[in-house]
Amino acid sequence: MNGAYTGAISTSMLKSIGVEWALAGHSERRVIFGETDDYINAQCLKIIGEGMGVMLCIGESLEEFEQDLAGSVCAVQLKKGLKGVSKEDLDKVAIAYEPVWAIGTGKVATPEIAQDVHAKCRAILAEMYDQEAADGVRILYGGSVTPDSVDELMSQPDIDGALVGGASLDSEKFARIINFKTVPVPV
Repeated sequence: MNGAYTGAISTSMLKSIGVEWALAGHSERRVIFGETDDYINAQCLKIIGEGMGVMLCIGESLEEFEQDLAGSVCAVQLKKGLKGVSKEDLDKVAIAYEPVWAIGTGKVATPEIAQDVHAKCRAILAEMYDQEAADGVRILYGGSVTPDSVDELMSQPDIDGALVGGASLDSEKFARIINFKTVPVPV
């Protein structure tokens, strides 16, 4: 197998070089290494327990998306991933919605699809904690964000940022993404 094997490093190693945030639940780790929701929850708790921030990655496969299960899949991953995380620790949590069918494919969820899933995630957080806590959690979109898609994505009310993968390897593309321009969203 080739690849970066996202996440194959300990919290102590990360902390020793000044890293403050780590990913848990990335689709590569779920698919290639078979990481379960319970294992990912243990990672989240460990990362937070070490005083670091965790970005919990959630998202559905193409088959699940085509069966209109995105919201349900993300709800399960979110609830299981954050089990045991206190409201007081939510400042150490960010969520990254990464539709697996969009990662590295060049396909991007429409801004409306992404907003719908982000809004559902925020509603689940409000059920788990409360609305104020839910509003304080950053929910990022991470499915093949490009210079062409970033403006409309970032204009959605529940999309708080972007988790950029391949486009971050091209300085011109990445510069355009981090300098996005919001556009008016039709009401």
